[in-house]
Amino acid sequence: MNAKEIRSYARGKVFSSLTGRMEMGEFDRSLWREIADMGLLGMVIDKDYGGGGEDVREFSEGLGILAGESFDLGLTLSILDHVMLCAYPLQVFASRSLRERYLPSLCLGDRIGAAAISEPETSGDPSRMRTTARRDNNGYVLQGVKGPVTNAPVADVFMVVASTDSKAGKDGLSVFLVEKHEGVEVERVELDFLPTSPHGKVIMNDVWVPEDHLIGEEGWGHERFSRSVFLWERAVVIPIVISFMERWHHLVVSNLDAPGISPDIRFSLAQRKVELTAYSAVADRLLDLTFYAGQGSRERVELLLFFGKSLSNWVDSMRRLIEEANLPLDDNMSRMLRDLRLLEVGSSVLDWQFQRILL
Repeated sequence: MNAKEIRSYARGKVFSSLTGRMEMGEFDRSLWREIADMGLLGMVIDKDYGGGGEDVREFSEGLGILAGESFDLGLTLSILDHVMLCAYPLQVFASRSLRERYLPSLCLGDRIGAAAISEPETSGDPSRMRTTARRDNNGYVLQGVKGPVTNAPVADVFMVVASTDSKAGKDGLSVFLVEKHEGVEVERVELDFLPTSPHGKVIMNDVWVPEDHLIGEEGWGHERFSRSVFLWERAVVIPIVISFMERWHHLVVSNLDAPGISPDIRFSLAQRKVELTAYSAVADRLLDLTFYAGQGSRERVELLLFFGKSLSNWVDSMRRLIEEANLPLDDNMSRMLRDLRLLEVGSSVLDWQFQRILL
């Protein structure tokens, strides 16, 4: 798989079907399987389990092209979470038996994965998590509500974080692989952005899972799992979003009537472009620190803090510039701007994520 192939598919199939998928409000599994056939869903999974055995940086670059060329940040987010919050953690933390049973179907797109970590009423604080898992009959019984969860309405398997020791707080959290079956209900949550990425609440009522569906050991849910997947997902999504922003900026600029644009507006738009170029270089450094360097944890946190504010500030500055100069936006540009609300959500939860999850 190469960039040219992804670009062609994104422009041809994904973009051409975007309006219809948005209007229908349905997840297109045939499109999902085509993306799997291209190798994107299994790109970073070992060949032993049906994947491509390729590099995380290549995966991030591929999704960046997909997002920018298709204008579909929602579908890209669903792919990202399927891989980095479900398949990739399974490869890193799960037993060989679970890897052999689930990773091939996740790579093929026959199963869709999700991560059910946050909860509606705990503000993301792991020490206040209410979902429980108690031992019962050679397994565990899970009870609780998770959400909002990306891919929940269409997911077949969930990585669920639950408390196995309520007295131990966040050190008593464990993680389980849970299939969608009796006792697992999903309530769809409608967002006013990212319409092609389905979200929902996951409600578990006495859901029994076998003992071997415990990922790793009891107590791994926070320190080993939640912290890791938070870092992995953020490090991969940031360069993807930057690619999406670069594409949006290009569309805004290319749609302008050149003679009618003042020098000040031209300068401001050029400045925004230079900032994106710098962000892209720094995002590559974050990827390196997260997946390859093995050191630099303090610098990694500093970069995450930086991006948590700077990307949303960049979008705000562009929005103000567009409004003040009365710059035209067509339907595609307006949709892309709406989907960039993802950055507002990321910025609003940044403080508790670093305080409660990373620290």
